[in-house]
Amino acid sequence: MGFIFLSFLFVSIIFVHPVEGEALVIKCPKWSSSVKFTWYRMDTHKRIPAEEEGSRIFSIQKFLWFLPTSREDSGNYTCVTRFVQVHSYKPGGCFPIRTHYPNETGRGKVTCPTIDNYENATVVQWYKDCKPLQGQRYLKKGKYLYIENPRREDDGYYTCQFIYTHKGNVFNVSATRIFISDVKHSPLPPQIIFPKNNDVVEVELGAALSLKCQARLGIKKQPLAAVTWDPVKLMVPTLSISFDGHDQVYYKETTLNITEVKKEDLQSNFTCIALNEMYNTRVTVTLQLKRCCQHL
Repeated sequence: MGFIFLSFLFVSIIFVHPVEGEALVIKCPKWSSSVKFTWYRMDTHKRIPAEEEGSRIFSIQKFLWFLPTSREDSGNYTCVTRFVQVHSYKPGGCFPIRTHYPNETGRGKVTCPTIDNYENATVVQWYKDCKPLQGQRYLKKGKYLYIENPRREDDGYYTCQFIYTHKGNVFNVSATRIFISDVKHSPLPPQIIFPKNNDVVEVELGAALSLKCQARLGIKKQPLAAVTWDPVKLMVPTLSISFDGHDQVYYKETTLNITEVKKEDLQSNFTCIALNEMYNTRVTVTLQLKRCCQHL
């Protein structure tokens, strides 16, 4: 199963990542001066109506409701600019770890994101890095998770899963945010952002080519972290940069420069490897002649 994109267009950009089949409530920004809130689906030019009996998508004042989300919801919506990526999810699988909710740092308290949008919602389970959270160091109270004496191994992605009931219908909702302790750094499971595994890059023989690979490696600068290409072309520089991105997440990017693409490169696999203190991961790309040049 794949995922879909919903984009909500108006003034500010907010990223949310609901799971397919869950409830989703989108709210216009508080600073809007409008008294009446109207939502539209832009690709069909249709107004989203107020709630009617049996409605799955509807609006109530500043809120737009999906009960629940579905693949058919792909499209552009207007009121506030939001990009929503609806992920497929299988029970026992991993929740989407991409997070754009503000991180919480050092205090030992994690707040369940978005739960205030859902009246009388109840948190039923907390997860850390996709695993159910258990242990005496964790206190669950209302929308908060309290961590006793947070340390480096507590850094990571925390998902709250809660129940929302609307007119007798029960929906699951999950939301994820990052927690960063006061320690100097913490590794995360290495994740290669791009390229994707088995990507095919179109090339021309004799032309130069640059292959970039970027990976997320941890929180704050990592003492042991690397991103590299295999095989490394002899006499060709491989450039690497490191930077802190959203929520102090640490990334490394490596560029493999090929000065001249040759026929033997078309039969080669180029593998990007990302590693840190935890373990390593890799993706492989191949080269293919552009269609215009295949007859040459």
